[in-house]
Amino acid sequence: MNEVHIEQKDFDKIIAYAQCAYDDYQSEIGGMAVCIETEDGWIIKDPIILKQEISSGNCVLDKNALANYYTEYGMKYKKENYRFLWWHSHHTMGAFWSGTDLKAIDEFKDGDLSFALVVNLKREYVMRVSIWQPVEMHKDVTLEIIDTEVAEKITKEVKELCEKESAVVVGLSLIHI
Repeated sequence: MNEVHIEQKDFDKIIAYAQCAYDDYQSEIGGMAVCIETEDGWIIKDPIILKQEISSGNCVLDKNALANYYTEYGMKYKKENYRFLWWHSHHTMGAFWSGTDLKAIDEFKDGDLSFALVVNLKREYVMRVSIWQPVEMHKDVTLEIIDTEVAEKITKEVKELCEKESAVVVGLSLIHI
């Protein structure tokens, strides 16, 4: 399994949902995102929340809202190799796979590959890739959080302002230009 990435802004959005649900309701919250296959692995995009029932220890996504989500995002990403990611917050608790989380992950058994993420308000997480076919297998993986806006800006700035030192041999002396 190649790496799983998420842009900083998308990870921050998930944490913001979790913080808001905790601040306003002292509850967990969950949502969905899309994982798109890239040459470097998979990247998580478009985290959202759907209509749901939340409590201090659980969240249940509305089945109609979820069906509409699958249709809308399936059409949006139809030209990509994509899978869905289910994410869930544990607010002030640790980031771990609870029995409820494992049950939610098992709901993706009919597919070939799925992704799941649990976060908490300390920005800790557990990330799981589940392969369902031909043999069921689950692997917790490291999530690489990337800041593409900063990276692109820095790359541009370095290219604009920096030149590699050149060395020229003149006779037997090395001269740096």
